[in-house]
Amino acid sequence: MLPLNKSLKSRLILWVFLPTLLISAIDLYFTYRATGHIATLVQEQLLKGSARIIAEQLVAQEDGYEISIPPAAFELFANQYQDHVFYSVRSKSGQLIAGDEELGNQAPTLGVEQERYFLATVRGEPVRVIAYAHAIPSANPSEFAVTQVAQTLQGHHAFREQLFFLAIREKFILVVIVTVGLFIAFGWTLAPLIRFGESLSRRQPGLLEQVDENQAPSELRPVIAALNNYVFRLNQTLVSYETFVANTAHQLRTSFAIITSQINFGMRQPEMDAQQKDLLQAIQKTVVRSTKVINQMLILAAVEQNRQVQQNFVAVGFAEIIQTAIEELAPLAHQKNIDLGIDVLDEHLLIQGSATLLRELVFNLIDNAIEHMQAAGSVTVNLLSDNGDSVLQVEDTGPGIPEAEREKVFGRFYRLNPAKPNSSGLGLAIVREICEVLGAAIILKTPAGGQGLLVEVRFPAA
Repeated sequence: MLPLNKSLKSRLILWVFLPTLLISAIDLYFTYRATGHIATLVQEQLLKGSARIIAEQLVAQEDGYEISIPPAAFELFANQYQDHVFYSVRSKSGQLIAGDEELGNQAPTLGVEQERYFLATVRGEPVRVIAYAHAIPSANPSEFAVTQVAQTLQGHHAFREQLFFLAIREKFILVVIVTVGLFIAFGWTLAPLIRFGESLSRRQPGLLEQVDENQAPSELRPVIAALNNYVFRLNQTLVSYETFVANTAHQLRTSFAIITSQINFGMRQPEMDAQQKDLLQAIQKTVVRSTKVINQMLILAAVEQNRQVQQNFVAVGFAEIIQTAIEELAPLAHQKNIDLGIDVLDEHLLIQGSATLLRELVFNLIDNAIEHMQAAGSVTVNLLSDNGDSVLQVEDTGPGIPEAEREKVFGRFYRLNPAKPNSSGLGLAIVREICEVLGAAIILKTPAGGQGLLVEVRFPAA
């Protein structure tokens, strides 16, 4: 998984999701305060209703006051939290007419038809109290009484928590909806970018065609323009490089051909002694090896070029190419007393690719087998069909390749035996490059007889 700072989608989601969480957290804080305020208002309204019911029952008498507290005054507070309710009724002078003594005198702080809410403690429990001053029927107009009603806070706290949890649930649902919406929106928004990346990844290796920007979103067009500019400059560089390599190879081959002609001419001179002749033969072998290396490097360059034109591959008859390669290499095999031949040849098999690349693949495999034979033996070529695939097999009775070295020999200029003068270390490297271009798989095995090497190249069906 990519780090957040390297993922565009993650960065976009982060910069939208985190502020949403932060805003939700701040909103929850103010919601918590608001739910407390609402719970307090509800409790105060209940206290006020109870105080008014009690106040309406107070009547002045000649020798004092008469009051009868109805049950309805306390039924307002009925709930499952079993809150305790206290009340008191006092005269203007502070005389307790009815109720609880612990509710102190609030008359000095109030005028008629005034009310005040406050928190207090009654019998060790925190309570919310209303002190309500009201006129007394059948009494001096200046006379009034103060009714107080107090309720403990269990119901208040429970109501506040219910409101708050309701708000949390709503916020959670909102965050989930926002999160899902973000993923859907970003997936839809970034879909062109993802498709663009997938289209690039599906392009053939080495393909230097420019990208069409007409169908791309406007935000991607600067990227595509920069990419096309880079592809254009890279293509120019590669063309210049290929031209340089081709010209250089041509000059080198021409020079080596001239040197070879001069050596052949010098070796025909009658006055040349044996030592000079041996020296010229050694120089001639070096020139031949150098020419072979140059040709192999040119083949590698041609393989790289063919990576860009894979869409132009056609179905090619492989049997004829194999027969031609064997005919060309038969004299070399005869010189080394090697039996070169074909065991199975399916002439109907077609390979999707290039005749030139297939010829180089077969030629290098057979040539490599012959070159590494240390004594007389045999090289056998097979072309057969296996489960719908076309399979080329080149089997020899030479020294073989140890399993630990079989992957290394595909590296360029890697030689299994550095002391062997005729090996350039490019033969199997060329074969691997061609297989990659043709979409074929190459495997090195030990033959059933236990001696030599079996090279198997498996081509997908044409």
